Amino acid sequence: MGHYNTSESETPALQTFASTYKPIHGYFAAVVCVLGVLANILNIIVLTRKNMISSTNIILTGLAISDGLTMVFYLPFAIQSYVIYGSEPSVERDTIHNARYTLTYAIASVTLHSISIWLTVTLALFRYVFIRFPRIGAQHCNIQRAKTAVCAVVIGITIVCIPNSISYEFRSRREPKQSFNTSETEGMIWFIDVRNGTHADMLLAKFNFWIQAVIVKILPCFLLTMFSVLLVRTMQDVEKRRKKMITKRPVADGESQPSCSSMTSKRSRQSQRTTRMLVTVVILFLLTEIPQGILSLLSGLIEDFFHLIYTPLGDLLDILALINNGINFVLYCFMSKQFRDTFLSIVCGCFPNMSERRKMQTFTTSIY
Repeated sequence: MGHYNTSESETPALQTFASTYKPIHGYFAAVVCVLGVLANILNIIVLTRKNMISSTNIILTGLAISDGLTMVFYLPFAIQSYVIYGSEPSVERDTIHNARYTLTYAIASVTLHSISIWLTVTLALFRYVFIRFPRIGAQHCNIQRAKTAVCAVVIGITIVCIPNSISYEFRSRREPKQSFNTSETEGMIWFIDVRNGTHADMLLAKFNFWIQAVIVKILPCFLLTMFSVLLVRTMQDVEKRRKKMITKRPVADGESQPSCSSMTSKRSRQSQRTTRMLVTVVILFLLTEIPQGILSLLSGLIEDFFHLIYTPLGDLLDILALINNGINFVLYCFMSKQFRDTFLSIVCGCFPNMSERRKMQTFTTSIY
């Protein structure tokens, strides 16, 4: 967020990439944000239907809200700082009003994204307990506990992010600008930087860095990795037990029939599909969060790493996070039949002609 002038000591390859991608980042980010906000609104609409209410979907709804709000805050920032006035600092672009919104966006985006990360951890924990310890999961991982967990994450992360909210200040410097009569006059460029005027400010900056590095990045990434491995292993164990339970017994005509009911088998397969979908969501989150977490940690431990490495990659990390925030709707549609059917029923309810055609297709398929 601070104004940073490039120098000859920077990595040439990263600077070439940054200068090539930066002019198109604003347009790309704006499209992703618009589509992502719409996708998360659809997620909220579908996940809050009566037939979709469950502890898992309560957490997914909270995740959709935080992801959608993150993109809502990023959209004006991308349009103002990349599209309208270009991606380079200027008097016209970097006004005090833009700096104020940038600070608002920075505080809100860090808080909302941190909430999304910990909601994903909560989701993985609930799902692991539910499939590893079914009785305990049915008793403790219920809808009320899910609502409580979502509220706890929102409140807890908001408190944790308070040091980040008070660690920045407005700064300015004079820059020449072109007036209407083509003579150069001076203007002010406003930007956001970390407070470092006093010893207390420096302590606050270090404290905030370790909070962001450990609580927001390293710890959730470690937990998500651990739960991902446990979920995959538990799914494999459940599948093995299910196959062992499908033992066969002889009947009068010499054939055989499964001893477990088809309804139990159907519920088991549905549970497996849901778990696979959630594991995919978690893995995609890890693919975007682990690199950013490592770079953030190294930025605090290695001098000039932030300016030489992290800054040129900042726009790329942003767009990857935005894509991850908006891709869940596609995953739900492809990997959850219940979500897909509910979404289609909502669409058909809005378009009666489409509903009639769908009923006719369903009736024809049933006859066949």
